[in-house]
Amino acid sequence: MDLKKKNDFIPKIIVLCCENSAYRAADMAGTLKLSFPESIKIISFPCIGRVEEIHILHALENGADGVMVMGCLEDSCKFLDGDGRTKKKIIYLKKILSEIGIEDARVEFHNIAPNMGTKFVELVTEMNKKIKELGPLFKKDNISKEESDFEKRY
Repeated sequence: MDLKKKNDFIPKIIVLCCENSAYRAADMAGTLKLSFPESIKIISFPCIGRVEEIHILHALENGADGVMVMGCLEDSCKFLDGDGRTKKKIIYLKKILSEIGIEDARVEFHNIAPNMGTKFVELVTEMNKKIKELGPLFKKDNISKEESDFEKRY
């Protein structure tokens, strides 16, 4: 991808958040009037342990250039070990993505507390920068209109 196209590229990133930690951190960022890239789409889960590999693959298949999964701090999960289970799923999924030729850096897992609004902004901003460097997951020329209809899905 040439430099001009890289600068024009706006990454589409889905952030799957535990409603008891990361979602509250995102809310705190808003309360503090901290800004992060507009193309970040936040989806709340009752527990991040409910996130399955298929959710992440579905997001990537339907136009996301990257997916972040954010759960509670270790040993702070309201449902015992939701973050630990999902962290293992992410490690497994990243291995599979690498094997099929998709950069594993497009998927990240982070532990975050509800009072870490500034950290939330730092993490999503850094992910945006990383995905911008990687470029779009799929070239727009190779995707049909239905497949690239990201805005209607998220």
